[in-house]
Amino acid sequence: MQVLGLDIGGANIKAATSDGLSEQLAFAIWKAPQLLGDQLRALQLLHTTRPALVALTMTAELADCFITRADGVRSIIDTVVQVFPDVPVRVWLTSGEFATAAEAVDLPELVAAANWHALATWAGRAVPAGPALLIDLGSTTTDLVPISDGLPIPAGLNDLHRLAAGELLYTGAARTPVCALVQHLPLQLPDTPEPQWIPIAAEFFATVQDVHLLTGSLPEEPASLDTADGRPATRAAARNRLAHLFCCDASDLSADQLTAAAEWVSEQQIQCLQQAISRRLDSLAALHPEQARTIRVMVSGSGSWLAAKALEELGDPRVAEVLNLSEMFISSVSICAPAFAVARLAAERCWDDLLPLQQWQS
Repeated sequence: MQVLGLDIGGANIKAATSDGLSEQLAFAIWKAPQLLGDQLRALQLLHTTRPALVALTMTAELADCFITRADGVRSIIDTVVQVFPDVPVRVWLTSGEFATAAEAVDLPELVAAANWHALATWAGRAVPAGPALLIDLGSTTTDLVPISDGLPIPAGLNDLHRLAAGELLYTGAARTPVCALVQHLPLQLPDTPEPQWIPIAAEFFATVQDVHLLTGSLPEEPASLDTADGRPATRAAARNRLAHLFCCDASDLSADQLTAAAEWVSEQQIQCLQQAISRRLDSLAALHPEQARTIRVMVSGSGSWLAAKALEELGDPRVAEVLNLSEMFISSVSICAPAFAVARLAAERCWDDLLPLQQWQS
């Protein structure tokens, strides 16, 4: 009997079944929120299985197509219920429990941006004793969730408090604008002995996906047009996008010049991640002084490779082990980890909803 987990974000829909099938679908909800239902019906997972229960979590309620987050929560829940009219829908709350769809609409503060909490609750069982840190690095954001004896112990439960605590970073492996990370870039000009620091355009010309394409950290995706200019995610197009930050194009600057600039941006992003990781390790070490050098770190998400790189270069002796969810389960589950987490949690906790269906099917 299948439980379908849904993690509906502002830029991507992530789905996973409780037995490990998963799928990610790019969907910019702010452009066409009325198409969310059609996008859910288009999931390939639904072509091979009919869920007995749908477990839902979300971050898309913050999309600017919704006037308030409460409006977003209501709209998303209503759409999911319409897509699955004969299937129970359960929504994860940051209080650590599921609510019915009707209950969840009245609890927007507990529903909004709760996917990290579901993931930490599920992943925490991999480290049932002592201190641990979960780093879920996606295309847009990074969640750093402290865990103690298998349970999440966040400093804040909503995005505002998590931003203030440094447990939510608005930097990811793909969609972060370069101008949100740096204001100047080094550029070697032909008539100067040393690279010059050039102020860059504060415009959505290039993202860190372009940076990681040029450094070789990400593979080319010619079929993907989810880029700053809508052109393919290739190195040639990435060079042109990065050149626009200098108010130039790729015909004005060499590949070496642009690659050097990309490498510097990558270093700045890694340093930003390392600073946040160090602060979280400090907090965990203070909470568990007798186990300060036995902190285990779990990484997940489409940018788990970037989190692992930051940890490796940081070399903090307090990190005893790095566990990658893509190695604990199939890689695609790691990319859709919160969706898989709510599916598994619902399969374990929502038996009262599943049993009547099981009896009817038998």
